[in-house]
Amino acid sequence: MSDKAPAQPMIMEFATNSVRNTTIATADDDPYYEVVTRFWHPHITKINKLDPASRKMTTVCEIDNKGKGAKIRFTDSQKEKSEKDSSALGDWVSIEDVLKPAPEKPGGIFVDSDGAEYRWKTHNRNFQLIRTGDDTRLPVVMYHAYKRHLFVWRMSKHATLEIKPEIIKDLARLIASYLLVERQRRHHTF
Repeated sequence: MSDKAPAQPMIMEFATNSVRNTTIATADDDPYYEVVTRFWHPHITKINKLDPASRKMTTVCEIDNKGKGAKIRFTDSQKEKSEKDSSALGDWVSIEDVLKPAPEKPGGIFVDSDGAEYRWKTHNRNFQLIRTGDDTRLPVVMYHAYKRHLFVWRMSKHATLEIKPEIIKDLARLIASYLLVERQRRHHTF
């Protein structure tokens, strides 16, 4: 009889409180994601991933939030293997293919690359991701907000995402969906 300890959740820390320009990484920087919105393209947000071996940043996702035709694209594994194509990003698709809107409340239905559906919902004003159809309603991802010294000074604790092992394989899509629901909540676009 083997007593296997349950796999520990991955804790990813946000460097800043911005959903447009920040880094999201574990304590050992593997994985390490950079979220960047350049001032010369204010409607395009890129998510870059650091390859720890080569120390090279690669764009794994682009979000175009221009108007009502918001769209998103991810790294295409077919193009990534092709040496002829310099851009490994796939075709633009509607944001609703990744995050279906929730009626009249912040959040949405996140669809991973395998088609499994999860629902972003708020609990104590913080987002949680719960698999739809799960009777236990245990979150697979939990957002823990930042804390400040005396509520106004520097951060005493950075915000984190606590991610359970069963959803780690789709981190770029997960981070993109979190950024979308957090923008939605901050700008009251629901």
